[in-house]
Amino acid sequence: MSDMMGTALSALTTYQRALSTTSHNIANANTEGYSRQRIDTSTRVANQSGSGAIGSGVQVASLRRVFDSFVVDQVRSNTAGLAREETFSSLATRVESVVSDPTTGINSALSRFFNAVQDVATDPSSLAARRVLLGEGDAVTARVRDIDSQLAAVDTEVNQRLRSSVDEINGFAKRIAELNKSIGEATGANPTSPPNDLLDARDQALIGLNKLVKVSTVEQADGALNVFIGSGQSLVLSNNPQMLTVTANRFDPSRPDVTLPGGGVITDALEGGSLGGLIAFREQVLAPVRSQVGLLAMGLASQVNTIQQAGRDISGNPGQAFFSIPPVAVQSSALNAGNATLTANVTDVGQLTGDNYRVVADGAGGFNLFTQPGNTAVNAATVGLNISFSGAAAAGDTFLVRPTGGVAAGLTMSLSAPGQVAAASGSGTFGVGDNSNALRMAAVENNRVLFGGTTSLADGMQNLVSEVASTVRSSEVSVASQSMLLEQSMSRRDAVSGVNLDEEAANLMRYQQAYQAAAQVASVANTIFQTMIDTFRR
Repeated sequence: MSDMMGTALSALTTYQRALSTTSHNIANANTEGYSRQRIDTSTRVANQSGSGAIGSGVQVASLRRVFDSFVVDQVRSNTAGLAREETFSSLATRVESVVSDPTTGINSALSRFFNAVQDVATDPSSLAARRVLLGEGDAVTARVRDIDSQLAAVDTEVNQRLRSSVDEINGFAKRIAELNKSIGEATGANPTSPPNDLLDARDQALIGLNKLVKVSTVEQADGALNVFIGSGQSLVLSNNPQMLTVTANRFDPSRPDVTLPGGGVITDALEGGSLGGLIAFREQVLAPVRSQVGLLAMGLASQVNTIQQAGRDISGNPGQAFFSIPPVAVQSSALNAGNATLTANVTDVGQLTGDNYRVVADGAGGFNLFTQPGNTAVNAATVGLNISFSGAAAAGDTFLVRPTGGVAAGLTMSLSAPGQVAAASGSGTFGVGDNSNALRMAAVENNRVLFGGTTSLADGMQNLVSEVASTVRSSEVSVASQSMLLEQSMSRRDAVSGVNLDEEAANLMRYQQAYQAAAQVASVANTIFQTMIDTFRR
């Protein structure tokens, strides 16, 4: 009789657990990241008797979550991919609006400037035409500075968002480390019953982390997940989070880098997530566009200045520089051991490409020059530069030369009086009506003076606008593609781990019926047992 009661009680306990699990699934049907749980049952060890083995009921074999690690890995990866593309695309679109806007872009200001030059060539004796030219010259420099200012504001925002992203990454790293500890403790206390809700919480934390930056994971024997970032650098090791920091770039303090606890810079190794999108945008769009705007500004200013200084003004005096061009920006590494100062001058604007250059001193008065980025060895003369040292440079001392880096921000007018415009030729007999130099200046717009004599100022600006527009269109396609991939992987995850309310309702009825039947068995067993007691009492 005790066997019958024990069997009934085992069924009651098991189906009570099953009902509780089903109720838990139903309650979390709309909880993001929840994986439905399923109870597995097994037969209890039979009781041996003289008449053979007698069954002793049922027991809970395991309570597990329905989970596919491959599908979840796809969700994480696609989450990182979509966040990266959305961040990149939104910022690239802002840059496109800055450089291509018909009102605030460079094209319109440049066209008006050269139209004013043509008006001076048409009537070189007209002070009014010369005054308009000075006004348009001032307008084009203001436009260039304004564009650079807008791009600088985007750069500042990117840096702020980078710092915020690193703070959020550290927060997720701490959370995952805490969950690793809790999971390990729970697993150790009950090895046969995994802490399913804690595992779901960790998975959600990992998805949140992948929205910021792409990571990889390796599971330990105790259930803890080690999390790696970049090219394999550890972010979480078991219960220990590795806190990232933001430090100033060794060349440019305004340009933050992401560093490991030991000080290693991993900025270039980071990919995926919104942080990866920020870094990619900064390197692939923002920095090149600012350099190209500076190159166009320098091309305009240097060509106009060369022609202006080769002519004579309205009084017959030699022409003065039309524009004031800032000196080449040079930044020393904070790690330099020597006391040398590097000076760089542009010798041929036509050889500039918008690239920056890394100068590495050899310690013997010489240096090696490399493109930055790209790290290609080049000769200073062939890229339009003259480089010299003052002071002693130690071997390995490094400098960053930005030939066009500060041009757009610092370009201004030099001429202040209309009569200073050098419309006349610098040779031959001078005449107020001489327009030969003004005609040369008007031709600058379409002269192929950039990129080794292959591109005009007008074409260079159009190419810049086209390249940015192409990048934006490509990023929009990538956003759509990544969005579809994430949606598909989420659907696959929901198909495996999501809660089906119809299925859970059916389980609820099935387990309820089994529980009621087991209760009836227990009641019958109790009745029989009571009858036997009453019989023996008589």
